[in-house]
Amino acid sequence: MFIGFSVSNFLSFKETQTISMIASKVARHKEHILNGNGKKILKTGLIYGANACGKSNLIRAIDFSRDIILEGLNEVDLNKKYFRVSSEGYKVPGVFEYRLITKTGKEYSYGIAISYEKKEILSEWLVRIEKNGIETCIFNRDINEKGISFTESEVKIKNNVEKTRWEIYLEDFGENISGAMKKKSILSDIAARSSKKRGVLTEIFEVFTWFQSIIILFPTSQYSGLNQLVEDESIRNQFSVLLKYFDTGIESVESKMGQMEFDKIFEGIPKEEAEKLKIRISNDIEDEPVMFKMNSQVYSLRKDEDGNIITTKMMQNHGYNQDLFEYSDESDGTQRLFDLIPLFYEHKGNSVIFIDEIDRSLHTNLTRRFLELFYKLTEEDTSQIIATTHDSNLLDLELVRQDEIWFIKRLSDHSSSVYSLNRYKERYDKKIDKEYLLGRYDAIPTFDDEILEDINA
Repeated sequence: MFIGFSVSNFLSFKETQTISMIASKVARHKEHILNGNGKKILKTGLIYGANACGKSNLIRAIDFSRDIILEGLNEVDLNKKYFRVSSEGYKVPGVFEYRLITKTGKEYSYGIAISYEKKEILSEWLVRIEKNGIETCIFNRDINEKGISFTESEVKIKNNVEKTRWEIYLEDFGENISGAMKKKSILSDIAARSSKKRGVLTEIFEVFTWFQSIIILFPTSQYSGLNQLVEDESIRNQFSVLLKYFDTGIESVESKMGQMEFDKIFEGIPKEEAEKLKIRISNDIEDEPVMFKMNSQVYSLRKDEDGNIITTKMMQNHGYNQDLFEYSDESDGTQRLFDLIPLFYEHKGNSVIFIDEIDRSLHTNLTRRFLELFYKLTEEDTSQIIATTHDSNLLDLELVRQDEIWFIKRLSDHSSSVYSLNRYKERYDKKIDKEYLLGRYDAIPTFDDEILEDINA
């Protein structure tokens, strides 16, 4: 479960900004409340704000920091990711902190601070939080006043072998840390190196797995839940039912064995990039098919008994099975549903899903029905959706709780400020959609008519 996230000095976020999923005392929609480690946690977070206020940057901050945590600084682009509307942004650390609950029910605070200037991880910490509020530092990695790296831990390990192994892991990030290790997280290093997941190593691996399981959808991204769609008939049938439910005109989703050679799929892609993709995909294809989008089409690739790559194309039946439609033939809204629908059957019961522009290319009634269906189909699990949107039709306290609604506005120094609707203490019967558009909550575009006078001058 996702409890909260804080970020500072990343894109439009200058000072520390925080979004929290801790429920307030709002009485309505109790079915939107999850229980974890003695806390009441919200199932949804909807984020509103004007264009260029920083909504997408919040999702980007999660995506960016998750990549650093899992893959290291060498795998991310650090160029101009700091708060640029300041002469000091480049020299100030970027800080990202999460509050989370793993699948075993344990709560943690995990954070990481990076240097844009030195291109290294400055500090990293993992703290276990008990129900009674007692905190135990699993590890803390930092740099002292002399600029020397060190690590520390409050974990008590009785087994001498495990204790020695733990100390060796932490020493690698201590005073004699190498240049390569300065770009890696302790979390990913230990998760990769430790073959025996016992004691504290189990906790490390569970937190690492939590970050791996995060689902992040941008308007142009393709969710990996499609990986099973072409090859698995039962999932295709379920997918088809949902497409019909959302009134797309699609009767069913079909798979069609392609005659296209593997190499031809990459036509039009720069040669160097295409070669890297070919190698990566070829290595990834094992017993399971690999699904990916290329040139506005969705393909599934698998190997036959002789190791040859077989291509399968996803096609849609609009009522005449003699002439099937390709993915590229579908509307932008239907293509967006291909991203979103897998969330209903691929969430695996404990997924945290971040969506940038959940309403992109969708009719307002469809977006609302999508959320209603999400609540219905995930009643028995702990899945959460945190999404940015412009759709004021979702600003309805009959649909969501007021503590599930967040705003981001741009301040006078061009930085982003994050705050909850809950600060306004609105009544449950308030028409907040109209109040929002009238500017009561401040996170809307403002237009200075005096500027237009320069046009006529």
